[in-house]
Amino acid sequence: MNYIELIEKVREELLQVVNQRCDDMIQMYQNGDPYNRSEIRCMECCLGRTSPSMLKGKRPVSVTFASGETIETPTWKKAVQTVLKHCNRQPDMHERLMQLRGKVFGRQRTILGKDPAGMDVPIQIDKGLYFEAKFDTEALLTMMEKKVLEPVGYDFSGIVIQYTEKKPAISESLKSVQEEALEEEQSGGMTLS
Repeated sequence: MNYIELIEKVREELLQVVNQRCDDMIQMYQNGDPYNRSEIRCMECCLGRTSPSMLKGKRPVSVTFASGETIETPTWKKAVQTVLKHCNRQPDMHERLMQLRGKVFGRQRTILGKDPAGMDVPIQIDKGLYFEAKFDTEALLTMMEKKVLEPVGYDFSGIVIQYTEKKPAISESLKSVQEEALEEEQSGGMTLS
């Protein structure tokens, strides 16, 4: 893996987010639009090229595979289940997953097993194939990529995850500044007190 390419890709995605937020704020100011939490922009990242830590605090919308198939995924657990099921549908990958189950462990739990016993939050991939999903976003995606998909040789580089921000597009402090500016404009400018 070329780490410089990975870093450049992360930089590109971060700049995309920053630019989009700034463009949204400028447009809201120019249009005189009030602060609107419901304006949520959908962004995307390629699995394996984006650090899972970048997706903390985000909400998945859908997963698109290299074939163009798109599946809605309202949670990270559903996104992981969708990717693992897609991998499992390929006969050679299914065989490798079945051979790997029971051999992948976290610190205290089985990560990929043949039954849900010993797992806190198992998600079923297939009959006799379960993945432990009791992790935060970063750990969940890392476990899937590093402990399951890479060992079986599944190419997940063409998988794109669409996501949105959980947090509002503009901070609360900016909202109050925007409201003050709007009040000033409506009152005819600045007043001396």
